[in-house]
Amino acid sequence: MTAETTTPRATRLQGTDFVGYLIGLAHRAEAGDSTARARLARLRRTLTGRTLTYSGLSEVGDQLPESLLDDDLETYLLVAALFALNPSTGGPRESLGATLRRLRAELSAGAESLDRRVTALLDADAGDLPYRLRQLVQQLASRGLSPDHLRLLNDLLAWDHPRRFVQRQWARDYWVG
Repeated sequence: MTAETTTPRATRLQGTDFVGYLIGLAHRAEAGDSTARARLARLRRTLTGRTLTYSGLSEVGDQLPESLLDDDLETYLLVAALFALNPSTGGPRESLGATLRRLRAELSAGAESLDRRVTALLDADAGDLPYRLRQLVQQLASRGLSPDHLRLLNDLLAWDHPRRFVQRQWARDYWVG
């Protein structure tokens, strides 16, 4: 692993705590906790149309890292909303590109459409990510697949890196395997 593909230890630990909170919320919802189910429903609604609303802050604001940079706030909210769309608590630790490759292998039809969506995602600016990722995560959920939400969080925090190493890795994992 190179220096550019790793996230600083403090940020990783904070992300681990945040995703751990989301997983706990999903477990409580599965166990019949109506408050947890309502929180997940409200998080799902933060992804509307092509944008991400800040209403999710009321659900996860107290779980955000204290030292969170303003630029990273939307990424945390986006991952929380995506988790709420597909609150799976397990799955392989792999990039979203690898998870999408597994989805492609399961499709009997629609692989070309998925290829186009993945290409659009890889070319997307950060502002387009809520729309692009919502579509793909819903497609994964329909097949019982789920992204590694901690890996997704860390990858999205580095999305705008000038070397585009996240996009390269996802492309490699999707197209090459």
